[in-house]
This record gives sequence, structure tokens and C-alpha cells, in this order.
Amino acid sequence: MKDRTALIVGAADGVGQAISMKLAMGGATTVLIDTDPAVLAELAGQVAQAGGKAVVMALDPTDAEAVKAAVADLYTRFGSLDILVNNVDHRDGVPISEGTLESWQDSLKQNLNPIVSFCLSVVPEMRKNRYGRIVNVGSIDYLGTPHQANYCTSKSAIFGLTRSFALELAKEGITVNQVLKGDIKSQAGTMSAEAEERLAASLPVQRVGVPQDIAYTVAYLASGDSGYVTGQNLIVCGGKSIYSSMSA
Repeated sequence: MKDRTALIVGAADGVGQAISMKLAMGGATTVLIDTDPAVLAELAGQVAQAGGKAVVMALDPTDAEAVKAAVADLYTRFGSLDILVNNVDHRDGVPISEGTLESWQDSLKQNLNPIVSFCLSVVPEMRKNRYGRIVNVGSIDYLGTPHQANYCTSKSAIFGLTRSFALELAKEGITVNQVLKGDIKSQAGTMSAEAEERLAASLPVQRVGVPQDIAYTVAYLASGDSGYVTGQNLIVCGGKSIYSSMSA
């Protein structure tokens, strides 16, 4: 990824920080995008301390006009944007009995609309350069989870978006893929040791994932080595997604 410019949307959470560091260590100039300028500044400092390059851009990813203006500004500054990582995740699932149309619309606004806005903003220039890597970070919950119908629906939409964009852009040197998260430890450490042990025991690999597990996969799909991989939805879950088909 040397001499490439990478936008990481949702850089402030644990997974976003791991992705940002991994891409920066791979040689990319990283543009860290999220809503909290203080967290972004701290992350940029960590990237710089490790020898990488990072710039910070605080904005609301759900604001389509702000996204469009920000991307235009970045093209002016850098000349090209080669990699887009959409790591947006707003979990607000509610049971069907408690759901409202507004709660469904909000899930789409938070989890789908930013991906659409950033993709539509970067694709025209990627087409001109005949090169691009778009990696969406989703969730295994796109398969469906009780009491999370609105959240799961918003995540399912990313599946179809990824495949459709990939088909339309494949001939132009632009790949579009998705990495779907399984159970990943958060930096906040909200899970007790006992709960983590039980969860680990329920997974085929016998451990809970860490943000770096997602970052490694994203880094491959964001690299020049992945040019023959597009339209894929890769589940990184320690085998959880196939567990139900395994014999006892």
C-alpha cells in the first residue's frame, strides 16, 4: 500500500483503530474519519509514533453533504484516494414489538447511508484512475439475530450493496469486498472474564476475536495483491457461522 491514500471511516472504535494502524504500517497515508476529534488526534499520534502517516478529519458520516465536501477537499490535497474502508457500526436493535418505523430508518441512516455516501463520492475519481479498493466492514448479524431485526436488516443491505458495486466496477480496476465481524473484543473491555471464557468455549477456535483479526483481513483486501478478489463477503468469526453444521 506504499504511496496509496486510504480513508478509514469509523476510525475511532477498536476495530477502526486497528485497521488504521495496519494500513499505515503497510505504507498508506491514512485519513482518519469519525465524529470525535480528540480520539482521532490521539490515534494519529500513535500512527505517527509508529512511523506511519495519518491526517484527521472529524465529521458526521451520516451527513451526505459533509461527506461530499470532505472527499472533494481530500482529492484537492492528495490528488487521489485509492482505498476506502467503511467501518460504520451503530447497534441499536430492538424487538419487533418495540420497533417503530423511525427505529428502522435510523438503523439504515447510521449503518448503510454513510457507506453509500462515501462510495458515491470516491468512485468517480477511482474510475478515472482505474484503480480502487473498497472494503466494507459488516457484521455476522446480517444472518439474523433475535430482537435485532432493524440492525440486522441494515447489515444485510451491505451484503447486496457490496456485490452490486463489485459487479459494476470490476472492469475498471476497482474491487469491492466486505469483511463481516464475528465476536470481537471491544477496547472498552465490557465483557467479564467469565463471560469471555464462556463465549470462547462456544466458538470452534476456542477464543474471542480481537480487532487485529479484522484489520489483517481488511489489509489484504485493501492491498494491490487482492486484485482478483471482488464481490466477496468474508466472515471473520472463528468458525461461528458454520458451527451449526458441525457434528457434536
